[in-house]
Formats: sequence, C-alpha cells, structure tokens
Amino acid sequence: MMNPDWSKVINNAVEVLQKSDNGIVLLDMYNTILTPEEAAFNKITVTPYNALKFIQEQFLSLGFDIYKKENRIKMIALLEEIDRQMNEKRKAKL
Repeated sequence: MMNPDWSKVINNAVEVLQKSDNGIVLLDMYNTILTPEEAAFNKITVTPYNALKFIQEQFLSLGFDIYKKENRIKMIALLEEIDRQMNEKRKAKL
C-alpha cells in the first residue's frame, strides 16, 4: 500500500475551498478546478460540483472520514497537543 501524501491532500482541500463559491467548485473536463472568472475568461465549459463532497472523497480515499464530527474533534485535539508539546520542548531548550 502506498503512503498517502497528506500535505498534498490538505493543500488541495484548502485550494478547493478557496476557489469555491458557496460550497460549489467548477470543474473542467480534466477535473481541474477553475474559478468562475477563469472559466469565463478562457471560455471553458465547466461543471458545478459540491466542494465539500470533493474534499470528503479525497480524504475517504485515504481512510479518513472528515464528515464524522468525532474524527474532526480528535484531529483538532491531536494537532493542539502536538503544538503544546513542541512549545514545551522549545521552552525547555531556552
């Protein structure tokens, strides 16, 4: 089994949300996400797609269901604990 590149998936999710308009992204025939301005300027035919569903499918393919609230809460708690411990290590070195 291949090791997932979480950084790439997270960066892609952020990009999807930044390019979404009220939770909708526009995909061209190659599944490239475009802003409405890009699509109109370049006269590209696009299909509207639910941004959150797009993100959920990416994370589900890696085994993480972001729609489960308890998973999101646990992930936030994990990240906060990692930050706390890293800050403690930095303080201990000073």
